[in-house]
Amino acid sequence: MAETATVEVDQGRLRGKKVTSSVGIAYYSFRGIPYAKPPAGSLRFQAPQPADAWDGVRDAFSEGPVAPQIDDFVDNAYLGEEDCLYLNVFTPKLPAESVDKPKAVMVWIHGGGFYMGSGNTRINGPEYLMTGDVVLVTFNYRLGALGFLSTEDGQTCSNCGLKDQAVALRWVQRNIAQFGGDPHNVTIFGVSAGGGSVHFHLLSAMSRGLFHRAIAMSGVALNPWALVEAPRDRAFRLGAVLGCHTTDSTELVRFLRSVPARELIENVEKAQTPEEKASNLMFFAPTLEKGAEQGAEVFVPGQPLDLMRAGLFHKVPFVSGITSHEGMLVMRALSRDPAFLSYLNNDYEYLVPYSLKLKKGSPKSQEVAQRIKKFYFGDKPISRETLQPLFDLLSDVFFVVGLRKSLELQLAHTATPIYCYQFSFDEKLGLLEKYLGDYTTPGVCHGAEVAYLFRAFYIDDSRLDPGTNYMKTVQRMVKLWTNFAKTGNPTPERDPLVDVIWNPVTKSELHYLNIDKDLSMQKDLAKDRVAFWEDLQSSL
Repeated sequence: MAETATVEVDQGRLRGKKVTSSVGIAYYSFRGIPYAKPPAGSLRFQAPQPADAWDGVRDAFSEGPVAPQIDDFVDNAYLGEEDCLYLNVFTPKLPAESVDKPKAVMVWIHGGGFYMGSGNTRINGPEYLMTGDVVLVTFNYRLGALGFLSTEDGQTCSNCGLKDQAVALRWVQRNIAQFGGDPHNVTIFGVSAGGGSVHFHLLSAMSRGLFHRAIAMSGVALNPWALVEAPRDRAFRLGAVLGCHTTDSTELVRFLRSVPARELIENVEKAQTPEEKASNLMFFAPTLEKGAEQGAEVFVPGQPLDLMRAGLFHKVPFVSGITSHEGMLVMRALSRDPAFLSYLNNDYEYLVPYSLKLKKGSPKSQEVAQRIKKFYFGDKPISRETLQPLFDLLSDVFFVVGLRKSLELQLAHTATPIYCYQFSFDEKLGLLEKYLGDYTTPGVCHGAEVAYLFRAFYIDDSRLDPGTNYMKTVQRMVKLWTNFAKTGNPTPERDPLVDVIWNPVTKSELHYLNIDKDLSMQKDLAKDRVAFWEDLQSSL
């Protein structure tokens, strides 16, 4: 029978268990801890409310349900429950058995485009990070329409999903010392939409004092997919496809609260215009908060670009970066429709980002399309022979340009260290790479670095031999990330495993760490490509 341990949190007593990982590390696991009330019934579309207390000892052996979603990568099915606001805590030691000082805390914010994903161990197994001697917290937050639908008038809580995250961080502040963690040394880190969320926390007054360092992986608030406009219109369109034709938000919200969660999730695509579907951007995602009720907390008070230009962000040590080929995500579209490249080749306007707000078919849109085609492809057609420039194009539009801009603006207003990286280790072990169905195209897809920080269900035991390149990269990533969490510096000293000093970015030099089979410091990430987009934007 597994050894158990009991801790006291502000809601009551929790019983967790001691486990030993497949790499021989013992740690305590506390799963399925409610950090807010179930956001269902009258609490649907409302700000998260404090979780109820319980009597006696609550077993924390199993994870809570994931948020309602269609997981179209792993399970390709609807799953989840509205009662989803649970977190998990993993710790090497409890205070009762150690005289060590409290440990650095790392809080993981999962990705998934704000419409899918979870913090649960199936994808986010804690055992690698437990070797880094930190306390790890993972959690679920509301997704899709349930997390981000907004009528912009106080009838709904805008950005409920982000506010769930802030409430989880408040829970950490109140309770993490009971698990051996230091509430004064909390690092938030996340990937994709989780990386964008991390960056939004830097901009939000709701998050002030809740964290002390931040790592935004493959996502920042300046990426075009991170913020949606006109959320009220989208809310009414969803209501209409479900049968509620009204212009009154009170009536709309009353109706939407009566609709089963599954129907809300499964009918979002029907509410989208053809242009929105083609844009590959999220339909429900973070948005500016307008019309909030007096006294309500606001998470996104203004345009991220404006806030950053004004220096209105938390000045904490920061790490941000990308994979070498973020744009490999396009392989999913190609695997589903082999004629996709021919479509692109016959309609270069598809290459014009939706965020440029150019009317398709207009002379300006056609001109911009030709400029983009010429810069990335020259005189060659878009085909399987030109996949690499297509990856570069999509990487730049959706990730790189926003990353570079955010680094520039943060450097203008802070002296705290900022580190940049590119993950280039190409072993095709990222979750998205696994489900793209193409193992022959060179490059490291979006989010691939997560497979070297967390043990996912598809990583078989044969990979865990310390002599494999996989485990060497795992050990390096864990050391870099946990060093940063502990000290604010990912490489406080050289050692045989990490034989490099990761220099921070400066105003004059964009240093970045290239993480491959070997580590190396390089400069000017995608400099010429970013300059192209800056010139294009200024010409418009």
